[in-house]
Amino acid sequence: MSPEGKKTQKSSNQVIKILVVILAVMVAIAVGLFAFIQVKLGEINRIPTHSIKEPERLTGSDSNWEAMEWNDAEVATHEAGVVNILLVGQDTRSDERDNSDTMIVLSINRNTNQITMISLMRDIYLPIPGYQNNKLNATYLMGGFDLLDATIEQNFNIAIDYNVEVGFQGFKDIIELLGGIDMELNQEEADYINEKVKNSSLVEGVNRLNGAQALCFARTRYVGKDDFERTHRQRRVIEKIYEDLKGANIFKLLQVYDSIADDIVTDMNNNQILSIAYAAYTMGKDEINSYRIPLDGTWSTQKSIGKVVDALIIDDMELNLQMIQEYLYSEDAGAAAHAQVQGEE
Repeated sequence: MSPEGKKTQKSSNQVIKILVVILAVMVAIAVGLFAFIQVKLGEINRIPTHSIKEPERLTGSDSNWEAMEWNDAEVATHEAGVVNILLVGQDTRSDERDNSDTMIVLSINRNTNQITMISLMRDIYLPIPGYQNNKLNATYLMGGFDLLDATIEQNFNIAIDYNVEVGFQGFKDIIELLGGIDMELNQEEADYINEKVKNSSLVEGVNRLNGAQALCFARTRYVGKDDFERTHRQRRVIEKIYEDLKGANIFKLLQVYDSIADDIVTDMNNNQILSIAYAAYTMGKDEINSYRIPLDGTWSTQKSIGKVVDALIIDDMELNLQMIQEYLYSEDAGAAAHAQVQGEE
């Protein structure tokens, strides 16, 4: 071999060695990053298996619960490419499981590239599997996510894939780390927050809300149309957090995660969390579709039904079930059908 050929071969070998070293470094970084992520995700609390039985503190004469025969209704079927996550908001001031304060179905549909939130009103009166009728939010106290999922699936035909419980402190912490969120307030909302949160001087229009102010905004039932407007405010806050997190860098995202990990409880494993988060992020959606069940004009209230007070009765369940399917599975996430049904065209 000529001197020139030997020199060329030596240079090629050096290039290969350098590439091997670079590849090894990249693999080491990837492995380290994966291990770091797994450790971080391990900080999230996992939901234990709840048994569906009456808690001791509900067995007295004041109990609203009475076991009864249950004829299995048609249970919702899971659809490939669609993940439905039930979000439950809980007040972390209580160490015990209590009535669910907030219930939102977050649906990620990779078939239609849509992300949708559906609030389920907590006072909806309906059949509870294995028990007499009661309010939807009471099922969480009664049997945790097991009973709550079964109730939602059998009454609303929504297949629940995973569950997440978030303490309200977690929302407050996220907003503080984001430096607040911009939210448009009406005069009544601004006045209420100023009264309840120290050093608040909010006005009608767009305001930068800190964590305490945003939490007050999302939780109040005493401004506007009671719980109906409250569920709308909650979805607005979630939408704004989503928008701001989409534009955050990795360091800010890690900060946010570290602040809320202790406030999250879920039945998803680490790989499922990563897969779902990646799917939601790569959809490139700037907004989340937002709805509420029951629809306007399809419900009424009843002051007392047995021991249950202030029950919300769905008078047209068929229409609500039809619209839920539109929200979850149609190409436009039910936008056109919702506008037609609710007269928003």
